Amino acid sequence: MKWTIQFKMVVLFSVIVFIGFSVLLILSNKVAQENMYREVHEDMVQSKRNLDIALNQYFLIHNKRMSRDSLEAGSRELAEQIGSAVGGEITVYRPDASPYGSAGEVNVAKRSDHPDVEEAIQSRIAYTTVVDKGQVTSSLSFPVQMDQQLIGIVQLEKDYTDLYKRNFRFQNTIKLFAAVIFVFVFIASIFISRKITQPIRVLTKRSAEVAQGSLNADIQITTKDEIGELASSFTVMINRVREQIDVIERERDEVKQIQARSKVFFDNVTHELKTPLTTILGYAQILRDNGFTDQDFFDKGMNYIIKESQRLNTMVADILEVSVSSAVIQAYRFERIDVSDIIREACEDMSIKASKYNIGIHYELEEHQYLQGDRDKLKEVFLNVLDNSVKYSDVNSIIEVQSFRLSDSIAILIRDQGEGIGDEALQHVFEPFYQDKGINRAEKGSAGLGLSIVKNIVERHGGTVEMKSIMRQGTQVNISLPGEINA
Repeated sequence: MKWTIQFKMVVLFSVIVFIGFSVLLILSNKVAQENMYREVHEDMVQSKRNLDIALNQYFLIHNKRMSRDSLEAGSRELAEQIGSAVGGEITVYRPDASPYGSAGEVNVAKRSDHPDVEEAIQSRIAYTTVVDKGQVTSSLSFPVQMDQQLIGIVQLEKDYTDLYKRNFRFQNTIKLFAAVIFVFVFIASIFISRKITQPIRVLTKRSAEVAQGSLNADIQITTKDEIGELASSFTVMINRVREQIDVIERERDEVKQIQARSKVFFDNVTHELKTPLTTILGYAQILRDNGFTDQDFFDKGMNYIIKESQRLNTMVADILEVSVSSAVIQAYRFERIDVSDIIREACEDMSIKASKYNIGIHYELEEHQYLQGDRDKLKEVFLNVLDNSVKYSDVNSIIEVQSFRLSDSIAILIRDQGEGIGDEALQHVFEPFYQDKGINRAEKGSAGLGLSIVKNIVERHGGTVEMKSIMRQGTQVNISLPGEINA
């Protein structure tokens, strides 16, 4: 059986209150009885004094001498007069405890019903209180002596039923009040315990949701106590777990992307290396078999072998370059450099190659554009981009280069006037070994690694690179590098 915290709290409060009120009722009943008996005692003491006075006045008024004969003769009158004076029923007994005016043996048996009479026979004053079926009576007996001789016994009986009933009504009132308070406390304990345990129930429900894998559990607990602190800690824990899961998922996706790129890279490398090797091997076997009988074919074969060997050497160098530039352990020598000087050097270096095709390189550079970077790596970036622009630009065209500060970044724009690149090709130009099918490789002589190297270097500098192109109008490469603040 599962006992909830609310059930335990209600039971605990109820038991405590029940025990408390039970003790209170027992004590109040005891105190009430003690008060009742104290009032009876005080009244008996006062009644004894009044009896003494009334008894003396009776004999004084009637000018009688107190004796057994006078008590015998006036017992009835005496009982009526002093009884009305003290407010009770008076009975006068002989020394043997038999009432005056009756045979001695008639009511002797009744002596056992009145222990106070027995005490009076022994010349002692005593009273007894009897409670029977809601009726309370007290009888006071004291000896009447003359010349040290017991001549009679006077007994006073008074009814205290009203006092008992008044005490009984008080007890019932206390019990009713206790019952009402108990019910009120019981109901209040239910509401209070529910209020206290409500945050715990919320936490339990949210914990179950988290255990089922739901990390979107919203905990709306604003109490300023330990439970509120627990809820805040639980929320922080969920947020941390969610952040860690997001990180893991991102890393998983990155790993998948890296694996996919590695596969593509491997496949491309295999293909790119296989093609020139196949050509070289084919011509070499033919030349070995045919010898030098056909000079023209020999010259053609050797040219192919030399050309493909050079392309293979360039390709291997590019592969090593992209591998090194992609490696995490690759050391970059970051220092404070002026990127405008590097761009100017790259433009001047490429002007020699561009002039062979009557292509001009015009640059407009904002001076003193400082950043933290590797000078040689960034120059390699600009040389690669400019080299592509020269390769794919139309003859007798212009390549425009601009650099300027844009907020906290340095923007470099390189525009050519070439044939342009299609939308589909633009999505893959920065992938290793990617070749636009619309471009004749033999004419351009590229393995497709240059832009991949560019992207790796720029990203290692915390920058971005993108390419925009319009067919038959040209291509623009946008490079953004984080500049030095307040440079």
